[in-house]
Amino acid sequence: MLRSMGKESYLLSHDVVARLVAEGVIDGPPNSKRAQAAVQAAFTRRRADSGQSLTTISRVLAQSIG
Repeated sequence: MLRSMGKESYLLSHDVVARLVAEGVIDGPPNSKRAQAAVQAAFTRRRADSGQSLTTISRVLAQSIG
């Protein structure tokens, strides 16, 4: 919904979650507040390091699983 309104946001697809699990950011689906905070921190770090949008970071993470 946020993306459709023009607000930049990340997308937690199955592949993005799988990549974050593989990297040890979270242990499984981000259902808890702690896991959601870890996901947010991971995206914030990547955005600061790369200068890329959250959408782009989501796509790269999704494509890097395999």
